[in-house]
Amino acid sequence: MKKSGWKIILGVAVLVCVICLGRFGWVKYQDYKTEQARKATLKEIASTEFTGENEGKEPEKVPAGVKHGQKINFKKLIKINSDIYAWIYVPGTRIDYPVAQSQESDDHYLKYNFKNEPEFAGCIYTEKANKKDFSDPNTVFYGHNMRNGTMFADLLKYQSIEFWKMHPIIRLDTLWARYQYEIFTVLYADENDWENETDALFSLTDGTDLTEQRAYFQKLKQREIYETGIIPDDNTSLLYLVTCCYQKSGERFVVIGRLKRE
Repeated sequence: MKKSGWKIILGVAVLVCVICLGRFGWVKYQDYKTEQARKATLKEIASTEFTGENEGKEPEKVPAGVKHGQKINFKKLIKINSDIYAWIYVPGTRIDYPVAQSQESDDHYLKYNFKNEPEFAGCIYTEKANKKDFSDPNTVFYGHNMRNGTMFADLLKYQSIEFWKMHPIIRLDTLWARYQYEIFTVLYADENDWENETDALFSLTDGTDLTEQRAYFQKLKQREIYETGIIPDDNTSLLYLVTCCYQKSGERFVVIGRLKRE
């Protein structure tokens, strides 16, 4: 082969190497920028006292095609984030969100959205102690009370008995099934209630002792802010929706539903 031919091949090879290195450098630079942005967002979240005065940002909208009326495309959601396993919808409210569960840290989704990206509004989530098939006697959902009315802010509407009468149902969808829960009590809880083993909210019954279970249901009813006239049947699974209410420091607002049997 003539020298000119080798020079052309060498030149092309050098050009390809330069392009590849440039591409690699650009990708690494973009990864660096993304990581710096993630750290900056987390730093901002960590340094901000979360109170009812914080607007926060509107939660990230789910992509087109994920929700069609009452049907949820879970296969598409799971491709976005494999931690997503359910969808909660409360008619009459803005509560219409995916639900995630982190296997690494129970409070991970306080600061991360459904795409698993840092976001002030976080994501509705459960702790890993709860099974994802809702077979537990008690399942607890957590979500921020955002001043802009998003996430679990609309739970506070259940402070009104008239609102409860008009909107008593919580609906859950999963890849395998649909569940409906009837709200039977709403109450305020101090954060210490979750640490005090003798308190009703912490002492979640495992459902094996009916006497203990019935006593627990009565404790919940004693704490309710208005009478609904509903007491769960024996061995009924419960769903707790928990958010901050800001009437006093550390206080939570809890909406509790009982599973409706077909």
